[in-house]
Amino acid sequence: MTDTEFLIISGYSGSGKSTALRSLEDMGFYAVDNLPVDLLPAFVDLGSGTNPPFSRAVLVMDIRGQETVRRYPEAIRSLRDKGVKIALIFLDASLDTLQRRFSETRRVHPLDPALSLPEALEREREVLEPLYQTADIIVDTTGMSPHDLRKLMRDRFGAVKERDKMLLSFVSFAFRSGLPREADLVFDVRFLANPFFVEGLRERDGRDPEVREFIERAPGTQEFVDRLVAFLDFLLPKYLEEGRGYLTIAIGCTGGKHRSVAIAEMVSGYFADRGPVWVQVRHRDLPEG
Repeated sequence: MTDTEFLIISGYSGSGKSTALRSLEDMGFYAVDNLPVDLLPAFVDLGSGTNPPFSRAVLVMDIRGQETVRRYPEAIRSLRDKGVKIALIFLDASLDTLQRRFSETRRVHPLDPALSLPEALEREREVLEPLYQTADIIVDTTGMSPHDLRKLMRDRFGAVKERDKMLLSFVSFAFRSGLPREADLVFDVRFLANPFFVEGLRERDGRDPEVREFIERAPGTQEFVDRLVAFLDFLLPKYLEEGRGYLTIAIGCTGGKHRSVAIAEMVSGYFADRGPVWVQVRHRDLPEG
């Protein structure tokens, strides 16, 4: 067996399983939602070979597999007997809290649409009792916000040093081609001097030294870059504290060729050698190569 770690998240509907799963996925866990118990041994075998595709995995197993819930504890015990590192986390919450969360989101309980919400919540507790009794860790999310739960997951399972880094992704783009859908923050640099109107620079892009020098020397460029860097220096610790694993910063100009490319290169270079982030740069609207 390898040292691959497996976490199973279970718990009541509305207790925060999706939030916990996404938090762990952001920390580098390979995440699977609602894996059938019959596939659990095969999945563990996949991650326990001589060259596994992941070193840590998290799976959600819940009421959606109600016909096989009674088999989960035995399946987990069997894997542990074979030396598999596997832990079961059960998310609990009071009935009042669960009912309030369902009312706020207007979701339908997944157990049985014909049941009233209080009946479905009570029935779910009965069905999941074997998992509750088998759990290694029980987390009561009553009174917890999503932020609190993400922080708890990060504090408990994000101890591996390299997993504590955030992926900071800079994307240059052309406004005329639309905003990048993945963007968390968008900045418009169309106010800067445009090399498109300079003979000899039009056909080059923002990675070219002469184009970049032109943009760097233009009025307002350095002040904008300084303010943007200071803004990101303020924000990054906040995002890290929240447990975010990535942040995508989109920088746009008219054609996505000169100004946005140069600014993305300049700002990303500031963060490239600073922790705790990994930096990547992508120029969406430049031709490849």
